[in-house]
Amino acid sequence: MGQVQESKEKWKSTGDLVLHYISISKSYRNVTSTKCFLSLEADSKYSDSEKLKILHTLNNSDSESLSRYDVAKTRVKKLSEWMKKYGKLKDISELENVDGFTEKTVKKFYKSILDGPKNLANRIKGQILHPTLLETVRQNCRSVLSVYVTVNSVCWTLIDRTNYELLEWKYHGIEYPDGKRLQINEILDIAWQITTKLPEADIYVMKAESTSLRAAGSDPNNPKVLTVNLQKAQMIAMMIALINTRNINVDRTSGENTDKLNQKIYFLRSTLPYRLYGTLVGNERVSTDQTVEMLLENAKKICPNNSHVYVSESIVSMFRSQKELQKDMMGHSLLLGLTFMDICIYMNQKSIAKLSRNGET
Repeated sequence: MGQVQESKEKWKSTGDLVLHYISISKSYRNVTSTKCFLSLEADSKYSDSEKLKILHTLNNSDSESLSRYDVAKTRVKKLSEWMKKYGKLKDISELENVDGFTEKTVKKFYKSILDGPKNLANRIKGQILHPTLLETVRQNCRSVLSVYVTVNSVCWTLIDRTNYELLEWKYHGIEYPDGKRLQINEILDIAWQITTKLPEADIYVMKAESTSLRAAGSDPNNPKVLTVNLQKAQMIAMMIALINTRNINVDRTSGENTDKLNQKIYFLRSTLPYRLYGTLVGNERVSTDQTVEMLLENAKKICPNNSHVYVSESIVSMFRSQKELQKDMMGHSLLLGLTFMDICIYMNQKSIAKLSRNGET
């Protein structure tokens, strides 16, 4: 009787092992079949050129760029970690090996790559930037110079993209002879003097100017205001031409330009900085002084995720030593540059959302 019981227990133990083995086999086959299905579908669904585009995007885009496609940031992080460990993907089906990616998420991700990246700035109604900033230009940009022009001054702000650091912040006053209308050559001299002082950058940004020379208020056709606005428009046009042509190479032997004109200046919708930083009350601009001081208080350290700018103590001290009017103009230049960085370079979702709440989207 004891032998029979012992035999039954052995059979039960053996049966459990068999069932366990079958369960593992089924599980393994399910995973394998899913992988095979995805691999076979990748081969049949996508053309060679599409596979190449997907693979190139996966292997050559940083996390910031990949997050603009239809994929969760957590999966982008896992992909980045996987590639650091195993190297670049050799085939688009290899994404199946990355933790967190399913058949559904892979399909959505690949479709968004083929369709093109999402531009968060498109959530803002109308054209906010002219000309359109190409994705390749955005990715290759390492420095941005914002240039803020008024009738009596030009201010500029140089920003490093990698560390989101303010490198240079300047005010340049413009003096006009009393009661004298400047001639074209005199305006060109002023534009030239200013342009030669501007540091070089990958991208230059200015605020989009009004297409009308008329004055605001009850006397829109005031001849003095029209003259001042005309001279300002002429100076801006000359500065644009000088900046865009400063890097054109000329073949001395043939006398012909070896490069096409490379437009490096972009014009940002003028209301965006005011709306983003709250320096516009109704239709009236207010001083930037308090806003800039608050920004400088939070700008004492480099921020790893580029959520705010870093400004050195020496630059802060220089700014605080300026007169009130100069500080206000420099503040407008800074806010122009920071708005461009947040909206167009870093695609800061909090900034986009704030503009949405303030009626820009």
